[in-house]
Amino acid sequence: MQFLRNTWYAAALASELADAPLGRILLGEKVVFYRASNNRIIALENRCPHRFAPLSMGKVTGDEIECGYHGLRFGEGGACTGNPHGDKKIPNGSSIRHYPATERDGFIWFWPGDPQKADERRIPAFPEMSDTENFTAVFGYLPTRANYELVIDNLLDLSHVEFLHPLFKQPGGVDAHKTEFRQDGNDVFAMRWKPGIPVTGLGKLYWTSPSTHGDSRAHMRWSAPSVLHFDLGVTEEGAPEADGVCLPNAHMVTPQDEFNSHYFWSIARNRKIDDADASQHLFNVANKIFATEDLPMIEAQQENMDGRTDLMAMKPVSLEPDIPAVRARRILRQLIEDEQLQTIAPSQAAE
Repeated sequence: MQFLRNTWYAAALASELADAPLGRILLGEKVVFYRASNNRIIALENRCPHRFAPLSMGKVTGDEIECGYHGLRFGEGGACTGNPHGDKKIPNGSSIRHYPATERDGFIWFWPGDPQKADERRIPAFPEMSDTENFTAVFGYLPTRANYELVIDNLLDLSHVEFLHPLFKQPGGVDAHKTEFRQDGNDVFAMRWKPGIPVTGLGKLYWTSPSTHGDSRAHMRWSAPSVLHFDLGVTEEGAPEADGVCLPNAHMVTPQDEFNSHYFWSIARNRKIDDADASQHLFNVANKIFATEDLPMIEAQQENMDGRTDLMAMKPVSLEPDIPAVRARRILRQLIEDEQLQTIAPSQAAE
C-alpha cells in the first residue's frame, strides 16, 4: 500500500517519550524515538545493523542511543559513533536511517519522506493543547486494528453519533441538525450546527447556565494525509461561540501498516482548567467513547472487508454523510499519485 511520505505524521504522545527509547512501526517502517540531552527528539531506524536487534531495547546515553545487545552506539544523524569491541573501529555499513522529528503541542511528529523537504512550519498546529492560560487538555492513544482511512471516514462522518454514541444522541435525530460540507484547497470540512437544542454530550460536563437549551456545534476539518481538527462547543442561544464551552479536539491517525493504525487524540477545554478531577473525568469519558464504541465498529468493518483495505474499490452504497470522507479519499489518492510521479521523474531524467 502506498502512503504519502513527504509530510508530517504524529508518531507518539509527548508523554510517551521519557527517559527510555520508544519503538513504533510507522508506515511499515520500524522507528525508534528518544530524547537527546537538550530534550530534542531524535528518530532513527529501529534496527541495529549488527544483528538487527531493536534499538528501542537499548538505552539513551547523552545524545546517543546504545544497542542493548552488543553495545554499538548511534548518534542523532544515524551514524555509528561507538564500538566497544576489538580495535574499536566503526564497521563499514553501520549507519542507519535518520528521520526528522520534533515535539509540538503535546505530540511527537516525524517526517518519513525526503529529509531535505522537511519543513517544521508545515507541522499541523493545535495551539489550544499548549495554551495553559486559557485551556487545559487531555491526551490519549489507541492502537487500532484497521486501515487508517477507515478511522478518518469515521471522524468525518458526523451523522454516526446519533446511532453509535448514546451520549450525543439528540431529540429529532439527524433531522435536528444543519449540515454543511465543503472543500478548501486540500482541506475537507464537515460542519454541523445544532441550534436551540437540549445541552447534552461533553458540553454538558461544563454547562453552568440555568438554561436547558443552547446552540451546539461540531465542525470537523481534515487535512491530508490524516490530521483532523474538531471544533466542538455549546453556547447560550444566540451568544458568540467564544463565550461558551469550547472543546477543541485534535485527532491524528498514522498508518502502522496496511491493516493497523495509530490513533492519537486530544481534547482541550476552556472550563475548569485547574481541576485535575475534571481532567481525569473528561479523559475517562472520551476514551470510553473512542475505545468501546468507535474502535470496535471500525475494527469490525476492517474484518468484514475480508483482507481488503480499498473501501471504494468494493463499491459501497453511498449516503449523504459520506461526502466528506469520499472527498478526502480522492484528495489523498491524488496527492500520493503526484508524489510518486515526482519521485520517478528524476530517475527517468537521469537515464
